[in-house]
Amino acid sequence: MATYPPAKGIKQTSRIAIVTVLLLLFALPLVAYLFFLNGEHHFKTLPIVTQQVGNLSEFQSLDGSELQLKDSVTVLNFLGHRPYDRLGYISNINDKVYKDFHEFNNFQMISIVSEQGLKDVQEVVLQMKENTDMSDWHFVTASDQQISEFFEALQTDLELNKDFSSDYVFIIDKNASLRGRTDDPDQGMVYGYDSSLVAHLNKRMVDDMRVLLAEYRFAFKKNRDQKLQKDGS
Repeated sequence: MATYPPAKGIKQTSRIAIVTVLLLLFALPLVAYLFFLNGEHHFKTLPIVTQQVGNLSEFQSLDGSELQLKDSVTVLNFLGHRPYDRLGYISNINDKVYKDFHEFNNFQMISIVSEQGLKDVQEVVLQMKENTDMSDWHFVTASDQQISEFFEALQTDLELNKDFSSDYVFIIDKNASLRGRTDDPDQGMVYGYDSSLVAHLNKRMVDDMRVLLAEYRFAFKKNRDQKLQKDGS
């Protein structure tokens, strides 16, 4: 008669292992919640590099509208005496920045043109209107002296070109402060974004615009939630 090896007992799971698994199941969601809750208090913001810049009170807009920097996210650029010569820079800003962001609430693009460039810029606007919604893009004019003083008020390490234009484009927040970077890996301080380089706009400016707009969305949501809690209490 065949003999069989004695049956082995079913391996019992230790009580320690069971408790450990249960603790992990309950603890992981709690840890994840605390992580994201803590993240709200360390929400990434775009640094302020100049607390307050100048204003546009003495500048004249081409369409006669009254413009101000306060309460808007503004992308600012300087076209100088010969805006048409800067069509390549304008196209880069249009394609990489304006078209992506102009539909956001309280966004505006402002191009500053010297009085000598008025005729030139009208041709630029006509060409752009063929494939761009220009409703949030405004052109303002001023004297060379006014342009120089306004640029100086940005308090950057940059200089205007001889024709009072600039290769750089700037981000102004709703409090009329200049935003940028204070610890860029390649440049350290970033006051403006080189519009002659598509890679610079893609790598830095587009990302920074997203950070700033997300900052305002987060602030809006936080204020709304606090209001709802207050109204419900």
